[in-house]
Amino acid sequence: MTGNAVSEPVKLTATMSPMQKNRVLNDNFRKTAKGGVISISMGIHMLGRAEVENIMKRLGGGEGERSCDVASEHDGGEITVSNRRIYWEINCYNKAMDDMSPDSTDPDQTTRYMTLLLDSEY
Repeated sequence: MTGNAVSEPVKLTATMSPMQKNRVLNDNFRKTAKGGVISISMGIHMLGRAEVENIMKRLGGGEGERSCDVASEHDGGEITVSNRRIYWEINCYNKAMDDMSPDSTDPDQTTRYMTLLLDSEY
């Protein structure tokens, strides 16, 4: 899944801190899988399409929301799906994907990259 378009207008305000802006942008990406790239490990790939879709649905729902540290940018966590622990992390790269983003709060300068892997692959 790729693409840089945010799925719907994300409400960012001038009064938000950079952490709050990143939290909103990361949550939007985690929930919609739009606005970045998702990379799954070989272990997750081998579970099959239906299970990958189940993992993505759970990650985008309440379980994914609860996996985030409330004091963070919501850029990583772990969920359990079908008795398997899945780790996930979002990193922010520049548009060329060859370095970190110069401003992760600006979708025009940033490609979000989420990695999913089984705990046995960590």
